Amino acid sequence: MDITLRHGIEYGVDDAVSIEDLIKSLDANARILRRSAELLSTLIPGLTLEPKYVSVTSLTQESPLREVFALSAVLAYQKELEGEVPQLIESLTGVHVSDQYDTLITVIVMIIAIYGISKAFEVLFPGRDKQQLVDTEDSLIEQAASVLGVATYRIRDAVAILFTGKQRRALVSASQKVFAPTRNQYGANIRMRNGVTLVSKEAVTLAQSAAGMPFEPDEEADAPKTESEFHHRTKIILHAMDRDRKKVGWAGHIPSLFDGRIPMHLEKSQNPEAIFGKSEITGDILLTKEEDENGDMKPKEFLLVQTYLD
Repeated sequence: MDITLRHGIEYGVDDAVSIEDLIKSLDANARILRRSAELLSTLIPGLTLEPKYVSVTSLTQESPLREVFALSAVLAYQKELEGEVPQLIESLTGVHVSDQYDTLITVIVMIIAIYGISKAFEVLFPGRDKQQLVDTEDSLIEQAASVLGVATYRIRDAVAILFTGKQRRALVSASQKVFAPTRNQYGANIRMRNGVTLVSKEAVTLAQSAAGMPFEPDEEADAPKTESEFHHRTKIILHAMDRDRKKVGWAGHIPSLFDGRIPMHLEKSQNPEAIFGKSEITGDILLTKEEDENGDMKPKEFLLVQTYLD
């Protein structure tokens, strides 16, 4: 089913915000909003939120500066969760959410932004006190945990995983840009649309110091993230151009798992002659996925562990 998640914040600033900083903020909030759907999918077992597009539904360049976004997403869920989904949708779309804040999605977006700016602060100002950022993150996580009914450590772990691999640099950069409208604004804060404070002026002051400086994570952080999955008795399609590539290598397509062909390797115990010339086989495989430039895990290659021949 299609749902719309709304995210809106107010920048408590006294002076006008430059067009450059405004554009940075809009782009950063949109990027993190997409990632918030991924985070929610991780926190709610059996539920999948696939973002379609982000739109700006309202923008008021006054004091305070107001930005309101809508994330169109496809919601899917496992059959056994059917009875619970209506309540989850209410939480996700901001219906009947606690009066402490307008919508869950905005809290999730700001958790990601605060986590990211904290990482930038640690790199740029090693050893400096960042307690206000820590307190803000704790408060936001507690609010989200209350609505979702999950332990706070699960949210912390899920956010930490979100900031791994190639997407770490992009997410930290986006987190910095969320605070762009507060540049040179003394005493600025960030609030919900109902006026409730999300990020205090003290925390914003720390964020400001790390928002406008280049952040360069270490090389290890840039290494692509990989993961492996074992699949039992899987149908593998060997294309015509692959069947005669015995000396070069193999490639296969597994319709149930991915589109297109990827490299196939044979475990040492497997005899190439047993599958040579076949167009389709059934086997146990170990599928390796690698993170792409958007932070999505894509099939890279697979190892044929066992073959089942007729």
